[in-house]
Amino acid sequence: MTTLRRVPIGGWKRCVHQAASFESRGEFKAACLLDATDNLDWWLRNDPPLLRIPTPVGYFEPDFVYRRRRGMIIMGLLEIKGEVFWDGDGSDARIKATAACAWVSAIQKAKAAERWEFAVVLEQDVCEATTLETTLANAQRRAP
Repeated sequence: MTTLRRVPIGGWKRCVHQAASFESRGEFKAACLLDATDNLDWWLRNDPPLLRIPTPVGYFEPDFVYRRRRGMIIMGLLEIKGEVFWDGDGSDARIKATAACAWVSAIQKAKAAERWEFAVVLEQDVCEATTLETTLANAQRRAP
């Protein structure tokens, strides 16, 4: 995982913030892909965290929240994870991903006006992706 200095980067078309900071090359690439997605209304870097999902090992704070349209409104949570942190069953990252999937499922069962989705994508996979769709297709964990 490449660590970046937390320098705010601006110039985004679809970001709700004037600038966003990133902790890795993968997070920056995901932001670029989100920003370039035509059917995406907006995205935000969840830093500082606006969305926190309780889990047995602390809060899960997804890297990104976004809203897109594919015939319907889809709200999405995207987590970019360095492979070293996605280290087997029972790891904090996998417990948090399971909790996020359950959270999305609960929203779906409550019949929210929009559909929700969640994906964990490894940093190496997002860095090789050319679109948001290919990024989501490479997810390690996904909901619904």
